[in-house]
Amino acid sequence: MMKLLQFRLVPWLMLLLSSLSFSVHAATLSATVSKNKVAKNEVFQLRIVSDRPSTSDAINFHQLENDFFISRPSFASSVNIVNGKRSQHSEWTLSIAANRVGMITIPSFELDGQKTQPIAIQVTADEQAPDTEQLIEMHSTLSRDTLYPQESAQLHTRLLIKTDVRRLQNPQLVPPSVEGMTLTPTREPKQYQTIIDGIEVTVLEQDFRLTAEKAGQFQLTEAKFQGSLIYSHRYDNGTRVIPFTTTPRIYSITVEEKPADYQGTWLPTAQLTLMEQWQDSQGTPIDHSPYSMKVGEAINREITMQVTGLSPEQLPQLTLTYPEAVRVYEEKPQITTQDNGDAVMMVKHVLIPRRSGDISLPKVTLNWWNTDTKQQQSSQTSGLTLIVTADDHEEVAPLPTNITPPSPRSVEIVKDAGWWPYFTLFFALLWLITALLVWRQRTSAINTMNEAHTTPPQRSQWQQLQQALEQKDGIAISHAVTLWMESLVLNQEERRQLEQALNQFNAQLYSANAQTANLNELKQRISLIHQQHSKPKNQRNHPLAKL
Repeated sequence: MMKLLQFRLVPWLMLLLSSLSFSVHAATLSATVSKNKVAKNEVFQLRIVSDRPSTSDAINFHQLENDFFISRPSFASSVNIVNGKRSQHSEWTLSIAANRVGMITIPSFELDGQKTQPIAIQVTADEQAPDTEQLIEMHSTLSRDTLYPQESAQLHTRLLIKTDVRRLQNPQLVPPSVEGMTLTPTREPKQYQTIIDGIEVTVLEQDFRLTAEKAGQFQLTEAKFQGSLIYSHRYDNGTRVIPFTTTPRIYSITVEEKPADYQGTWLPTAQLTLMEQWQDSQGTPIDHSPYSMKVGEAINREITMQVTGLSPEQLPQLTLTYPEAVRVYEEKPQITTQDNGDAVMMVKHVLIPRRSGDISLPKVTLNWWNTDTKQQQSSQTSGLTLIVTADDHEEVAPLPTNITPPSPRSVEIVKDAGWWPYFTLFFALLWLITALLVWRQRTSAINTMNEAHTTPPQRSQWQQLQQALEQKDGIAISHAVTLWMESLVLNQEERRQLEQALNQFNAQLYSANAQTANLNELKQRISLIHQQHSKPKNQRNHPLAKL
């Protein structure tokens, strides 16, 4: 009887043990939330606990992304030993916020064959939530929507953030885009703080250059700003996560065909300004033509071209052909971009007349296409006429044209002249000594008069030259060297060496790399000549060798 009873109790015991085992396994994985009634975008906590060892990526939370904003899960694992019994604990915690109103269900999660129970969340509208369109604003302006090939327009973007930027989560700025045209930023983004209507605003600005490449119709999409805004509710102190995305504006752009009858270099622009300014060696503007000057003096010519709607790389080169009567030194063009996007190029020429006479300096003529009037136009400068005279200090000695050869002398041979030749020689020597003393006295007086007359101009011109060398003014140096040379009596070799050193310095100064200009060689040549001509005349190296 007892055996029969034991046999009948075995199935019931096995069933009871299996149910207990199921209860234990079902309790190893659980899911809980901090709230089950929340407002839209309100943040609450989701917690999943397991009593088994696990890893941070063992549970897939991507299934929540359709209905919730989720944070990155935080994972913790621990092992406890109490009274010799060992237990393990794994826990996942993440912050989530519902992105719509209504009943939303947190789905079941599975781990090692075990599942959590689904959780129903009641989501209501938040009437106190701020309007993100009033907190985040994107503005942009396009300078032109009708262009020609190679013409450019300026796109200015301005993002206004009327809240604390530290409350932004995962902000992302999508730049403007266009197909079939070139869009490049013209400068780095500029961020600053300002006050608009009494509200402190963070402003982010950036400019772009939109360049047309071919004719047709195109669409430009404005920049877009997206992310999330975190704020605290004033009543329940709950945290809200509000997503935002600005709606980009679409610009329609028309690029017209290049005119078939256009002549010259293609310059499509709404405005082209061509200006020039003339200055003398002292920087004084020259405002009249013709202009009188002297050989060796220098004048400056500054040509400025300002163009709207073209990049600096598209500006044409201004090539001029000057007459051979002037020496030309051209500096490297200076190209800048103004705040409104206009490209400005300034070219500087230094002109030094080589000889006297009337010299006509050419004007600058430039053809361009007016994209406003849709007509070809021409801009030009007036040029300048020079009346060049010889320098006052220049003294040119006339060369003799008719040279009469000396008449041959007759020679008479005397075989025996007695004492007469000796008396003749004695009186001749006395006459020569007397003539030599008179010549030395007259020469000393003439030298004294010449030195008294020539020393002040030479000192004045030498001081002017030294001042120009100290200031390292190329124009002033050329002018001062020319005047100083004319105040001295130089031989051909000295003049050649000094002109060679001056030309070499000017070539370096007005080359593409003006920083390599070196005054040392010119200073050395000037110093040697100055030392040579500062000696007394009886100590100078005479060009004729001593007999």
